[in-house]
Amino acid sequence: MLAAPRLAIPAPAAPPAPAPPPRPAAADVVAAVRGVEGSAEVGVLVVDRQTGDDLLASGADRRFRSASLVKLLIAVDVLAAGADAGLRQRVATMLRLSDDGIASELWVARGGSALVARVAGRVGLTGTRPPARPGQWGDVLITARDVARVYDHVLDELPGADRALVVDALAAAPRRAADGFDQHFGIPDGLAARWAVKQGWSNSATDIVTHSTGLVGEGWRYVVVLLTEHPRPTRWSTACASVTAGARSLAVLFL
Repeated sequence: MLAAPRLAIPAPAAPPAPAPPPRPAAADVVAAVRGVEGSAEVGVLVVDRQTGDDLLASGADRRFRSASLVKLLIAVDVLAAGADAGLRQRVATMLRLSDDGIASELWVARGGSALVARVAGRVGLTGTRPPARPGQWGDVLITARDVARVYDHVLDELPGADRALVVDALAAAPRRAADGFDQHFGIPDGLAARWAVKQGWSNSATDIVTHSTGLVGEGWRYVVVLLTEHPRPTRWSTACASVTAGARSLAVLFL
C-alpha cells in the first residue's frame, strides 16, 4: 500500500517589522523648551548632511545674541589667516573650554567687527551682524541657519588639519567651562549620541540666552542648532534645563 503524500506546511509568516518611531516636528522641540520656560524664544534647525535636507526648522532665521557661539567665527578667521602652533593651541583651548580671555584677545587682534564681516563673506552668512558696541563680541547677532552654515564650512571647506583642530576641540568640551559654567546642557545631556558642541550663554539687562549647537551622530551626519532667549529674571538652571528638554525631544533621530 502506497503512503499518502505529505502535505507541505508553509512556514509561519515573519512578524511585520515595527514601525519606526515618528520623526519629531519643530513644534515638538519648541513645545519641549517652553514646557520648562514658557516665555522662551526659540530658533531650531536640524540638518541631515547626508541628504542635505533640513529635518526640522523653526525660527531658523531669527537673530539671537551669539554669546560664545561667536568663538566659532573667531576660530574660522584666525585659522584662515594662518596660525603658528602656539596660536593654534590657543584657538583649540578657546573652543574646548569656551575661554573668554582668549576670545577677547583674538577678537581685538583680528579687528573685531571686521572679523564678522570677513567670515560672513567667506562662509555665506546672511543673517549675522556685528555687535552694536564693537567691544562686545558676545552681542554679535546670529541665526540658527547661519550657525549650521558655519559647521558645514568647518567640515567641507577647512583644510584637514584645521578641520581636525576645530572638531576635536568641540568633541572634547568638558562639563566645566573656563568660567566654571556647566556647558553640558542641551545636546550633551539630552542626546545619547556622539557629539562635538559649541555652547553659548550670556545675559543682558533684559534677557539671558542659552544655546546648544554642534555636530551629532556617526560621521557627524547631523548639524543640530538650538538657540534660546529668556526674559529676566529666568534662572540659568531653568534656561539650561529648557534647552536640554528641547534637545531630548530630538533623541528619536539618533536611535
